[in-house]
Amino acid sequence: MAHATPDQVDALLLFFCGALVLLAAFGLALFSGGMAGRARATRAFRFVLVGAAVAVVLSVLGGYGAVTGRPLVRHLLGVPDPGLAAVAGTDPASSSPYPAARAGYLIAVLVLVTAVVAVAVASRVTLRAWIVFAVFWLPLVVYPVAYGVFALDDGWAVAGLHVVDFGGALLVVAAGGSAVGLLLAGGRSEHLPPLSPRPTLMAIGGAMLWVGWLGLIVGSEAALDAYASLMAVGGFLASATGVLMWMLVDAVLLRRPTLSSALCGAFAGLVAVTAASGVLTLGWCMLVGALSSLACATMLDLAARARFGPALRLCVIAIVGGLVGLLFPGLFATGSGMVDSGNFDLFIAQGIAGMAVLLYSVTVSLLLGLALRFTIGLTRVRYRARRGIREKHPVGSDRAVPPLPRGQDRPTIE
Repeated sequence: MAHATPDQVDALLLFFCGALVLLAAFGLALFSGGMAGRARATRAFRFVLVGAAVAVVLSVLGGYGAVTGRPLVRHLLGVPDPGLAAVAGTDPASSSPYPAARAGYLIAVLVLVTAVVAVAVASRVTLRAWIVFAVFWLPLVVYPVAYGVFALDDGWAVAGLHVVDFGGALLVVAAGGSAVGLLLAGGRSEHLPPLSPRPTLMAIGGAMLWVGWLGLIVGSEAALDAYASLMAVGGFLASATGVLMWMLVDAVLLRRPTLSSALCGAFAGLVAVTAASGVLTLGWCMLVGALSSLACATMLDLAARARFGPALRLCVIAIVGGLVGLLFPGLFATGSGMVDSGNFDLFIAQGIAGMAVLLYSVTVSLLLGLALRFTIGLTRVRYRARRGIREKHPVGSDRAVPPLPRGQDRPTIE
């Protein structure tokens, strides 16, 4: 019986981690949608499924080459590879399985990034607008950011600024910023208030997200070596300390810790440790998880005044947690952080990359959202004339609106 080669072992790891990343994408839909009701969870799952289909099709049509291929636009974009011809090779039976496994893992990462935006805007936009937005958003926002992270020899982030980003935290920040831009384009007044949460859906989705995101962290190493196991343990410790810190914040602010707060803490810790799990010791992984959870919980209280509903919670965790995770290795990364090297070069590079991606993603997504709003329509709002009253019924209504007694006005929903 032939022994497995190192390439085959590493390919098996990438296939397994890619499956976990897909699990995290659909778990995100159940978790975020479950915070606003069963109907919202169903709609979020539909948006994630459609977004995943768009991401996979575009990747096969040439998007994967634009992320990892030889330079087309130096430092920004690779040459498209239709049909993944460079990965499959002329004789797949005799070629190494590693390139195809890496392609599958990176496509799963693109699906997860698309899912972050999908669950944030599912209750706000129409399905038609979401499909059109995803088709333009992936090449304009995701592919340039992903090229900077995964094109190790030419990417603007890794090769140009020498940014430390193992798992694609810049992509998570871009997804959070894009969701904010699209939410701003839709307008706050057309948002439905959340219904009663579904703890069962939140628990199932949160567990899927927790386990699946660990696959994202481990798969970023792309090899089964000594670092892979440490990255897995570091990610688990960061998520655990994130849970404890978020629940502590809830207790200090005189609120009762809930299931959603615990799962949000785990998510904040996982997002923060994504960037630098390979260059942080286990102690620093615990600290970054706690700091990310503290920052996200604090910012979430401030952002709640915008009254965008549970969708904004996910955006805050993606943006704040991703930025904390990017800045942290600039201080404490082994060998290149300020503590070890004595300079702030890496810290400045990490900050520039994170803020540039955030501003770029918000701007492009806002412009795309406004273009859709004034062409095919971004949100679906029905108007019903009744005795001079214009009643708004936003997208995702879970129940029929009962008629009003004569002479009584319907309260405005902010």
